[in-house]
Amino acid sequence: MNTTDIMQPNNADQKDFWDRLHSEILISNRKLSHGDVLPLMEQNFMFSLFFRGCSQAELLDFQTILNIKDNGYLILVELSALTKSNITGIDIDDLSLHQYLKEVLHKTNNTIGPLITNRIAILITNDNRLSEQEAREDAQAVCQLIMEALSKRFKISASFGVGSIQNINSFHISFIEALSCHHYTAPGKIIMIYDTTKKEGDLAFDYVEAEKHMFDALRLRKNEAFDYFALMMEWIRPMNDDTKRNKILETLVLASYAMRIDNPSVVCFNYMSHAHILMEATEDELIAWAIQSFISITGSVKPQNSIDYTNKIVQATKEYLESHYTDDISLDDIAEQVNISPQYFSKLIKKTTGFNFIDWLSILRVKKAKELLTNSSLTVKEVCFMVGYKDPNYFSRIFKKRIGITPSEFVKSNTFSNKN
Repeated sequence: MNTTDIMQPNNADQKDFWDRLHSEILISNRKLSHGDVLPLMEQNFMFSLFFRGCSQAELLDFQTILNIKDNGYLILVELSALTKSNITGIDIDDLSLHQYLKEVLHKTNNTIGPLITNRIAILITNDNRLSEQEAREDAQAVCQLIMEALSKRFKISASFGVGSIQNINSFHISFIEALSCHHYTAPGKIIMIYDTTKKEGDLAFDYVEAEKHMFDALRLRKNEAFDYFALMMEWIRPMNDDTKRNKILETLVLASYAMRIDNPSVVCFNYMSHAHILMEATEDELIAWAIQSFISITGSVKPQNSIDYTNKIVQATKEYLESHYTDDISLDDIAEQVNISPQYFSKLIKKTTGFNFIDWLSILRVKKAKELLTNSSLTVKEVCFMVGYKDPNYFSRIFKKRIGITPSEFVKSNTFSNKN
């Protein structure tokens, strides 16, 4: 090897050298101060508490380090300025906003979360549990202070959802309540959970009720969660795309949280990995993507009872249905095939599988329909007849009941997913 080879390293070596040097310079210029670390810890705590889940040990550690009191309420601030070019929603540096809000709220005991799309969560805690009236007055003053500060510094307006006072172990309840308040808010408005009970006749109340039922069903691993989610998607369908994105994101993240409550091994929904799809999809594409994501997060939701295929009657029924699902078959037909009375057959199937014969048949037909719609160029009408239905409208209703979207929307969502 000559001296020229030593003096002139190859391009790969040069790149490696300059990359290392650049990293060292960045590290030397970015020594984290105490003022830098605390905001990052606060944001990590808030994200973990509401989106990932905190163990009791973690919760106690955070409480000590961040001086979080035993009782508090959650304020969810929604900033009105949106830009599609930036997933964070507004042209404001996250840490700068955090530090500014800490200055504004220096007289309160607060913990501030990360800026997600155009929303930021703020936890206000106290040693003593405030009464409803005290909480109203306290939250009104804090929200008003934030509203005026944001207008003065950034020239933007905001809306505020405020949850109820909760113990530290139940702060997530206040967060969900604050989310539900945003179904009533508008820029410059402050809505507290205590006020929403007066709006039961409002359409938004239906959404809030569906949301509550969905989370309850998710925790209990009930299939009804899917039905409630589909209702929520229908409710937001007429809204503008930015509003849809916010509601879809919050629902999917909270659905992921609900699935992890009793089973931490469930993979957390990583919203950032889906950011490009979320921002590029529009109108019905957003709804279709949301439903497919919900299915992925929840496993559609897996029922607690599984089918015992070792049962001879069940096995015979399964084999017959898979061979004749395209035919016009009834419960009596199946009972005759397995040589038992229709009444006994119906009870046996319900007890062994957890659902009735009609459910089983429709699930099988919809499963076959999904395969045909995904892997062929057949029309929805053609698939309808091929899986045993005679009426395309009825087929569409059954498909939507099982999947959450119509066959046409399913085809559209698959086309959109393939493009990405």
